[in-house]
Amino acid sequence: MANIFLRSPYFVTVTTGSHLSAQIALTIDGSLRYTILKNATSNRTVFEIATLTKDYWVDSATTFDSVAISYVITTYTAVDGGGTATAQGAVTHTGFYGYSLFTAGVNQDIDPDDYELTNTGNSQIIYLPDSTASFAYDMNSGTATKATISTSATSVAAASGNYTWTIERICNPKYTPVRMTFINRNGVQQEHYFFLKSVENMTAKSDNFKRNIFTYSSSTYDTTSHQKQIFNKNGNIKYTLNTNYMIEAYNEVMEDILLSEYVWITYGGVTYNPVVVTSSDLTFKTSLNDRLIQYTLEVEQSNDIINNIV
Repeated sequence: MANIFLRSPYFVTVTTGSHLSAQIALTIDGSLRYTILKNATSNRTVFEIATLTKDYWVDSATTFDSVAISYVITTYTAVDGGGTATAQGAVTHTGFYGYSLFTAGVNQDIDPDDYELTNTGNSQIIYLPDSTASFAYDMNSGTATKATISTSATSVAAASGNYTWTIERICNPKYTPVRMTFINRNGVQQEHYFFLKSVENMTAKSDNFKRNIFTYSSSTYDTTSHQKQIFNKNGNIKYTLNTNYMIEAYNEVMEDILLSEYVWITYGGVTYNPVVVTSSDLTFKTSLNDRLIQYTLEVEQSNDIINNIV
């Protein structure tokens, strides 16, 4: 059993001395979802299961979700599932909606007993506003475990007991911090606060056509009528967010945010407002080159202002 990443390929390989085809029966969250039959190449068959599995992960800003994976591979002595069938034992995994790095190679998984799921760039430092609660995740005995950070905590121990997070409280009376929640590279929710200036702006969009307002019977037209007719009018809200001054290790966190597929912000009284990060490039800053490390990100609401859900 392994804890695997669903946003990176995970390959399952069967090699025998004689099989010419193989079938995988892939069960996801307790239900048989896929049955795939492939012919072998040199008595070797490879299946990729992460891409098929990640569609069953449920996104949420508040509830951690993983995907239960089980598969059975059956080999056949003839092509296309013919000949004698031999079933192997069932294999189980747990899928996390995260990803591994290209440099790590194939089939990287999560250490079940020593893995910091909350990404701090291995610094174990978490920035929080004064009197603000939060959380952090790590792996403990094969399970993603959530540690609660109280409103007054200056440190919190990981459930595994392998490390302790240091909580750095940031007080900036001039600006109201903006909380961002995102699914990080390890597939868990992570909070990050933007402590400096934030800006909200709106962009409107529409289609239009030039309509005929001429009244034929009187050879005239109403001067108060709209000759240019607007339709599909809607708009979108965008936000510009600024971080505090951070340590260099938090370059990894900013990379995580740009690569995250699920991001929410709490802003203007709206909790967990789903947004899309529109900033697409990031120049990594270092203490040597830049001295002070601070970033600006742009995000936009993932929905239009006017309800057009249907």
